[in-house]
Amino acid sequence: MKKIFLLLAFALSAAFADPEGIFVDVELLSGTHQRAKLMGIENDTVSLGGYIQNKFTIVKIAKKQFKKIVDENGNDLLNSKKKIVVVTSSSSSAPSSSSAPLNKISSSSSAKQAVAEPQPIQATQAAQTAQATTAPVQKPKPEPIKTVLVAYNAEGVEQSIADQFTALTARLLMESGENPQIIRKSDIKKCDDNICIQSELASYGYKSIYFGEIVPSIKSDSLTLNLTHAFYEDSLPMLHRASINVSRKTSFSDAITNNKLENQLLDAQGKDVIKTKRNRTYIHIETDPDGATISRSEKDAICKSTCTFVTTDTAKFTVYAYWNVDRHLWGASTNIVPLPGDTVHVSLKLKRVTPEIRILTSPEGASIYNASTPITKRSKAIAQTPDKFPLYNMGTDSLIIRKAGYRDTLINFFAAPVPQIDLSINLEKLTNFDEIEIQKKWLHDKKMQTLGEAMIGGAAGTVLIGSLLMYFAHLDYSDAEDIKKELKIPGASKGKNYQDKVKKNKKLVDQGDNKAIAGGILLGTGAALLGVGLYFYF
Repeated sequence: MKKIFLLLAFALSAAFADPEGIFVDVELLSGTHQRAKLMGIENDTVSLGGYIQNKFTIVKIAKKQFKKIVDENGNDLLNSKKKIVVVTSSSSSAPSSSSAPLNKISSSSSAKQAVAEPQPIQATQAAQTAQATTAPVQKPKPEPIKTVLVAYNAEGVEQSIADQFTALTARLLMESGENPQIIRKSDIKKCDDNICIQSELASYGYKSIYFGEIVPSIKSDSLTLNLTHAFYEDSLPMLHRASINVSRKTSFSDAITNNKLENQLLDAQGKDVIKTKRNRTYIHIETDPDGATISRSEKDAICKSTCTFVTTDTAKFTVYAYWNVDRHLWGASTNIVPLPGDTVHVSLKLKRVTPEIRILTSPEGASIYNASTPITKRSKAIAQTPDKFPLYNMGTDSLIIRKAGYRDTLINFFAAPVPQIDLSINLEKLTNFDEIEIQKKWLHDKKMQTLGEAMIGGAAGTVLIGSLLMYFAHLDYSDAEDIKKELKIPGASKGKNYQDKVKKNKKLVDQGDNKAIAGGILLGTGAALLGVGLYFYF
């Protein structure tokens, strides 16, 4: 990994023989520690010195990259109000006998992006001392907005594609004046959704937060890129979301054609329309009970009640509140008419709801599968169109529609806490030979697996009946054996009672034989069915 101080050192041309300054311990925001000489702190720049290749070299780094700068007495110089000025001697080199190698410091990619541009040091000790005594005190510059880009999250898409769009978006953000730090959702260990990540980042002072997402579109040959921007101008987030569609095969080149990706970023930043405080509406929502998730149709969740968010919309829109406990869903919705420059107060009473979704396809008879896992021959269909089935999770969800002879269709929809959601899908016929053959193989494997399941079930029933017959045969044999013992008792009369017992004994033996034969046949048949069924199933 490139070393941050060594990288900056190559950009500096000045070196000093007898440097003045104080030894300090510095720590960057990236967690890197370093022992160096502090040459001065002016405005938002920190000058540090050390020996590189037997030359004392000074590097300048943006003050915002440091977590702390502590001298040998334990004083925090980073937050000191006293102005520390660079003071060095004018010699151009230092003897190697007194040189000490500058410790290596590694940095993350985000830290590299945030390093200030190095400036060559050419001033002599006298000039710098005069500057320290005569230069007017400058007003502190406002700190730049802390920006973070949560890397694109891609399900069902190659990770390399997501990484490319993350890098592109980060570069566009830098060109627009923002200096983003890039993280992944997995970096925030205690959060599972965007709301939690947004709140956590906001608590660390990040004012501009971007979330990237890539999802396959309804048409399997295209992708949808979503970029959500949460901007904290005051204490409340302003939310924008922008989406573009690109070709799956040429997603990279398609995104940069006609400035698609740049326009998406401008849209997410709200720069396509002039936005002022005058046309903003504050939406304050309370629910009974509180803690419900608040969302707008076709959008990610906004917050959890009780909460307030900001919108620049002027047209009426719908807000949903839902609360899911032990697979029991409570929800409510209302229409909101924005009041520019004012606050709309909304109070919602949650009621028990059982949402259902009905999917209509043309043609009918398609199977509906959950899109969260790949479809295999053992996958169970949720329903067949035009059936309807219950929904348990609110928010954005995905399903796959599959029918023989037609292309698989992925549908993304917003599950709202309403009684019924209707979706209508036109299926596209398969024309590609390879795709048709792949689907035929899947259908054949699916039929064999279904037949195997039926045989295994039939084998279980057959074995059970055969076992019962064998048990009943055993009971008949046991009764016949008891009668046989009675007939062997000495002195038993061979009259009518004796003859009846003989007949009964023979009857029981015959019944036992018949049941045993039938039971054996059924047991054999069950074993055969089980073997064939397991073969077809696996």
